[in-house]
Amino acid sequence: MLRAAILKRTRVREIVLEFLVRNHGPFGTEELFAKLKSKKLDLVTLYRTLASFDKAGVVRRCDFGDGIARYEFQLSRSHRHHVICKVCRKARNFDQCFSDKLEQAIAKMGYSEISHTLEFFGVCKSCRKV
Repeated sequence: MLRAAILKRTRVREIVLEFLVRNHGPFGTEELFAKLKSKKLDLVTLYRTLASFDKAGVVRRCDFGDGIARYEFQLSRSHRHHVICKVCRKARNFDQCFSDKLEQAIAKMGYSEISHTLEFFGVCKSCRKV
């Protein structure tokens, strides 16, 4: 994957990529750093690694409107949407997409390389009980 993305293969990139492939995100950088702490990564290198992955299209950057950039492995050019709890901030994947027809209409307007993000916010069952 790293070669396909034209990224140099380093131990740090391998560790981060392996974690993201095996674990469903999205993860904030600080959260990812805490989960990978035993791997002796430094935070600056992790930020740089995620930025290079994002630029190469290996990960997708998610913005939930709280100022924290989150990243998830991007298997292909397809995408996921999320449902985020307003209280605990946990995110769940929502794989249905209703925007395909909108993207087709935008393509007919002459646009290319069209993408979109769609996030839903609510209060999860666990937080609602509190």
